[in-house]
Amino acid sequence: MESKAALHQFEEIAGHYVTELDRYSLEQFRQKPAPEEWSLGQMYHHLLMSLRFQLGMIEKCAEGTGEPGREKTGAGKHIFHVGEFPDMKIKLPDRPELIPENPTDKKEVKEQLLETIEKIRELEPKIASISTNQKAHHPALGWLNATEWFQLIPMHFRHHLRQKERLDQWVLQ
Repeated sequence: MESKAALHQFEEIAGHYVTELDRYSLEQFRQKPAPEEWSLGQMYHHLLMSLRFQLGMIEKCAEGTGEPGREKTGAGKHIFHVGEFPDMKIKLPDRPELIPENPTDKKEVKEQLLETIEKIRELEPKIASISTNQKAHHPALGWLNATEWFQLIPMHFRHHLRQKERLDQWVLQ
């Protein structure tokens, strides 16, 4: 998938996330179905945290501080071959810095999403000029170049649509 297609997919999906924020009260947005599960707000924060990480990895590749010659893991090769994450819950390592906080302000989340959409739009024309030999490490997928990191953005947002649907059914019942 080229970067323009990835941008278009991301704009559509991220726009959906922005619009959907209006469906929830702050209480619904923060409500967790179980103590070990995330609220909608935590899921949104996870997406924003992941975007910051992904943009940082793209920057690393652009600066030429990535590592050439490294490869994706088997899972990484599969995900990029099929163009999406598997339809399953993926458990992150149990580390406090990976647990997203439960937001106290939906407006702030919306503003952060809109700012990030704009950053992604500004970044897209630069992706093609970044050497595909420069790669940065993803903890589960292996070594990705800037184009792959960019393609990962809409894939990750699509993956969480499934989680959002499950949470919607629970919260909006």
